[in-house]
Amino acid sequence: MTPIKALKMIGLVAVVVSITLFAFACGGGDDDNGDSSGDAGVPDADIQTIIQVGELQPAPAGAEPSGWETEWSQLLGINLIAQLDSSGPDAWDPGEHPLVYVSAEGPGYGSAAFGGEFLSSRQIGPGVAIIDANTHEAVATTQYLVDGVDTYAENHGIAVSADGKWIYTQGVNLESDLRGNAVLHIINARTLKIDKIIRSRVHHVKVIHNSFTGKDLVLVEGWGTFFAMDPSDDNRIVGAVDPADLQGSGYLAFSDPSGQWLFISVRTGFRESDGGIAVVSLDDWKVKARINTQDGSPIWIAFEADGDTAYVSDGHESKIAKIDISAEDPSEWRVVGMANAGAIGPYGLTFNWDDTMIFAMGKGEASHNQGKTVGFTSPDLFVEPDQYRGWGTVLGQIVSNCLRQDHAIVHPDPDLNEMWISCNSSFDNVIVDMGTQTVIATVPQPNGGSSHNGSFVRYTPDWAGELLSDQNGMHGSALDVKLDIIAKAVNSGQ
Repeated sequence: MTPIKALKMIGLVAVVVSITLFAFACGGGDDDNGDSSGDAGVPDADIQTIIQVGELQPAPAGAEPSGWETEWSQLLGINLIAQLDSSGPDAWDPGEHPLVYVSAEGPGYGSAAFGGEFLSSRQIGPGVAIIDANTHEAVATTQYLVDGVDTYAENHGIAVSADGKWIYTQGVNLESDLRGNAVLHIINARTLKIDKIIRSRVHHVKVIHNSFTGKDLVLVEGWGTFFAMDPSDDNRIVGAVDPADLQGSGYLAFSDPSGQWLFISVRTGFRESDGGIAVVSLDDWKVKARINTQDGSPIWIAFEADGDTAYVSDGHESKIAKIDISAEDPSEWRVVGMANAGAIGPYGLTFNWDDTMIFAMGKGEASHNQGKTVGFTSPDLFVEPDQYRGWGTVLGQIVSNCLRQDHAIVHPDPDLNEMWISCNSSFDNVIVDMGTQTVIATVPQPNGGSSHNGSFVRYTPDWAGELLSDQNGMHGSALDVKLDIIAKAVNSGQ
């Protein structure tokens, strides 16, 4: 047993982490892209420092487990490092900002080879950015820094629980023996103070619905591990995939519209090509099928809202695979179409409101990694895999100038028809009108850090929250609106 596993919570006795919270009274607006320093277009900030306390000590002989661990957390070796008091004054006002966009905000990407040119000069650690989704005002931003820890940490993703109470993203902590001292921070959305610190690596995070339990869970991808937390049960881990069951290197995961299946992109272990999809039952968390997607780098998985079709981006060959998932038995599912992504190194995939267009974020994955174009196509243009030649399957391309863009999240107002793209190296968020396929606004990150979206969340003045849209698509009332739009289009014969 590692020292980390032997630790139990005893009391709140010493400083664990300090948070720098920047709260804004002025808006970010539709400014030009920030420069490589991360300062351009960034509002001036009033800085308040918040100190949280807590410490882990060795458990006394015969001490009982903390009660947070489950069989699933034990499967992956994940444990609770600290439970903190996250109560306190509200960090922002939901009455003034009823619809917000919550993004990860990190120090950016850089290397000595490029002189650190893609690193922010102001955001030096992992944190959170909150932006008003209607006015584009900068609402709040945080940095979670730990005394004695100067490990570089770029948080790649963020999630907000379905009820809007908790925010989930990567942090760092000395108590973690993982690469980069990585931990999962669970943050109180009202106070922006850390509530839990959990020993786990973190890549992307999103909300999934499990139809077997009827619960909305938070899915955490930990660079090869996949587990779900229940926000209604003290954020305990209630499901996980055994890495050995994947038979390859798992990357990203998404749940299908039925809430029965988890789709995991797996980059190794397939005979005909390197990568494919592992289909996991959300009932017992076991792999039930493996689908070869005929590419070397499967990444993102998006679904048509009717639940009959899945799409997988290929970062190496810049194409998209179309999978028929209409059969009841996933062993019968197969790739039925291919299309060119329309952009080099596609990463994220995003559907428009009526599922007639699919947008591929050209990140330059597995190539230059400095992409700033978005390709778009239609599900109707896909051809049988053996007929695919790489042309004739693209509708067009958008130049976003969103440097190292990776994902786009749809704004929950269909009248706006917007998708918000995260820009890892230009330190902003680019908004595209999906109807005209044009850039209509550029919103800087509040503290000039990198953006990795994200979630749109609606709040009432008394903090009742509803997640509407995130990396796993539409949720709640926004999903109802989308399904209604599709049904009307079908009934009208469009």
